[in-house]
Amino acid sequence: MKTRMLQLGAMILFLIPLLLSAPRAMAQNGQLSGQVLDLQGKPYPDVVVTITNKDNGTAYTVKTDKDGKFLQLGIQYGNYKANFKKDNINYDVDGITVPSQNSNMIVNFKDIAAKTGYDPEAEKKKEEATKKFNDMKAHFDAGRTAITAADALKEQIRGASGDQLADLLTKRNASLTTAINEFQQAQQASTEKDKNLPTILDNLGASYSGSGEVDRMMLRSAPADQHEVLRTKMTSDYTQAAAAVQKAIELQPTAGRYMEMGTDLAYAGKMSDGTVACEKAAALEPSNIGASAGCYKNIGIVLTNTNNLKDAVTPLQKATELNPKDAQAWFLLGGALLNTIDYKKEGDKEIVVIPPGTAEAFQKCLELEPNGPYAGDAKASLDAIQQMGGSIATKEVNKKKKSG
Repeated sequence: MKTRMLQLGAMILFLIPLLLSAPRAMAQNGQLSGQVLDLQGKPYPDVVVTITNKDNGTAYTVKTDKDGKFLQLGIQYGNYKANFKKDNINYDVDGITVPSQNSNMIVNFKDIAAKTGYDPEAEKKKEEATKKFNDMKAHFDAGRTAITAADALKEQIRGASGDQLADLLTKRNASLTTAINEFQQAQQASTEKDKNLPTILDNLGASYSGSGEVDRMMLRSAPADQHEVLRTKMTSDYTQAAAAVQKAIELQPTAGRYMEMGTDLAYAGKMSDGTVACEKAAALEPSNIGASAGCYKNIGIVLTNTNNLKDAVTPLQKATELNPKDAQAWFLLGGALLNTIDYKKEGDKEIVVIPPGTAEAFQKCLELEPNGPYAGDAKASLDAIQQMGGSIATKEVNKKKKSG
């Protein structure tokens, strides 16, 4: 008998926690019901009602019926907010407690609009603008990642040769193609009034310009039968780079953008248009010597690289006038002048005519950077001028009559 009583006592003790906890759990649950009316004050069916517990984040979702009514059972007591969403409606109601008088609520969008000025169309546009911005930013960030990868490959390309160079150029071209595609999509996701658009266009232009640079490098080692295709692509890349920067200029003109456009136009073979861009850079920001002088210098570099040294003289002279402290510009000017020396005959003598300012350009380069990267070549060029008759601007020198 004692044994049975002990067992019964154990069962009673076991049941006590269950009996104590059960009422407590039941007491925590309630419900939220209500009716939603549209902008005309009529029942609003199929509105998605999302009820969120502000304390723990628990969310319940229900739809209104044909009479605009909704009911959500099993809601824990607490503080809630509700979102009502359909068509252009996207509205939040805060300060809901369960249980309370608000557990049965009326949401009349006709009254809400009259009292608060709530505009569903404006809310829709705001939501669309937010989505568009997020799309734009995602594409822009992807484009920047691709450009960063292309820049890293550019550093590797500097010391590469042979098959390694060809592989790196192919990879860099692929990264730049990805960047172009991403920035184009970022552009499409923006608007003309988007303050980010000029920056997007700058990056798009830089991507096209980088692709043109890859074309130029590939052209150096490509078989002859590929030259025409590469030249055509290079011209197209630089033309599109200039077009992208032109759009950025139309939105937000700067001397730096004119410099970029001038350089791109020069590489596209449009030298006169490139010079006009340099002039606009100088006129827009006279104090920004780096941009205007750099624009003219870049055109000079393009002409030098394409062996149009005579045409390179004028933009390089302009570059040194605007920025007389640029040692590289002076060196390039000296080289352009030195490669345009002329000869004339007077009787049995052949006379060397050295263009004015040739020696002075090399001397200026050495004065500015006596141990710089161009110093050795500048000294060698001055020695060559001395052998031809000294450093006088224009000099006539007797040379031995050629035999035969």
